[in-house]
Amino acid sequence: MSESATAVFRINLALRGPVVDILGQFLPELNALPREDAYDRVMDDLGLLGRCFAVFRRERARFRAVLIDERHRPVSDDFVPLSCGRSLAEVIAMVVRTAAKRYFRRSLAPAPARPAEPPRRSPADELYDAIKAYLLHDWQVPLVPHYARLTPSTVRRLGRRLLEAREPDALTRLVDGPDPAEARPARPAGPLPTALSGGRPTATARRSSAASATAAEILSPDSHQLHPDAFVPVWLDPDVRAALPNPDNVRAAAEILRGVGAAPAVALVEGLGLRKEQLAVMLLVAEDCIGTTVFGRLFGPRADPELVARIVDRARLHGIGPEAGTIECALFMRSVFARFGHRSRHAD
Repeated sequence: MSESATAVFRINLALRGPVVDILGQFLPELNALPREDAYDRVMDDLGLLGRCFAVFRRERARFRAVLIDERHRPVSDDFVPLSCGRSLAEVIAMVVRTAAKRYFRRSLAPAPARPAEPPRRSPADELYDAIKAYLLHDWQVPLVPHYARLTPSTVRRLGRRLLEAREPDALTRLVDGPDPAEARPARPAGPLPTALSGGRPTATARRSSAASATAAEILSPDSHQLHPDAFVPVWLDPDVRAALPNPDNVRAAAEILRGVGAAPAVALVEGLGLRKEQLAVMLLVAEDCIGTTVFGRLFGPRADPELVARIVDRARLHGIGPEAGTIECALFMRSVFARFGHRSRHAD
């Protein structure tokens, strides 16, 4: 199995075994079930899943045997990798997404089949694909039935703003309210990359970012650093916006990328096969974690190639590659720099 598949296997093994056993000590309805059926029952019952998360948050010390890193040391930070290779934040997101997908498939009617027509993707899968990047937190479990009433286009319109609504009424107001992007277009202060300031977009900016990036696409004409114009289409991607710490500050994001040296950027892209949106998210999240000064030492024009190579090696072990989602890329970088803590400031 791949490293990613191995991690998922180990997570499922823990959830179906020791985690269920601990939860059963506090939830009689779970303890009464056959052990092999308990996990699926939880995933199919949002109310029960919510109670499981409540027990975990209240009795976290009881789970210390499973909240350990690869050296069997206790882990208290949600963004530090566990022995399975994923952080607790990643595991929680995986559980919430699994429960949501199951609920969508149970509650949304399949698309009607037509003779001589190739099979179409179900409404449940269409909605899940649109919203999965925003299914991150245990507090979202009670909202899953309300998410099921949304259309994929509504989810794409709201994007990261979905995470602002923690109650059903707030979600309703968000859905029915005006779109701030239409009512008040963002006008960041200062100069913007050409394609955002009304000029003619470059060929690179018009090109789809779906394929893995190349050095020629992302570097400045002198090949010394990243070229912000190459990332213009990225800022409109809802998955990217969901993963970024400050998605509306395009000018600041462009300046951060402008300071990234060619060598570390190419090492990340070629070492992991990254797409442009993945590269942008990883770099911007790293800068958010460690601040401008340390970020410049690690990823600037004079970056130590050995340090970047270590990040690449660790990313491979965690399954970061062209198929990884932007949220996974963001969570990985936060786990790498967890010891620095969260920093939104830009000075050390």
